[in-house]
Amino acid sequence: MADVIKEVDVKKDARNRVTLPDAAFEHYHVRVFADGHYELYPRVLAEPLISTRTLEMMDASMASLEEGQVGEPLDPDTMLSALDDV
Repeated sequence: MADVIKEVDVKKDARNRVTLPDAAFEHYHVRVFADGHYELYPRVLAEPLISTRTLEMMDASMASLEEGQVGEPLDPDTMLSALDDV
């Protein structure tokens, strides 16, 4: 078990919230037990796998689609034959 480095007493407010002074993380996973005690585990949210630039391009593409700006349908057979030529 980890050593205790700090102990504080906290009180819930009128909205049933508890503030953690000097919290090291922004997000926590909370487990509530039948006997009334709580456990908080820090969570580090992962960075998205898709870049901001790609997401912006996808948003612009969807906006164009909604405006009716679309290209001609693609013929899959033509695309497959082009791959065979490579």
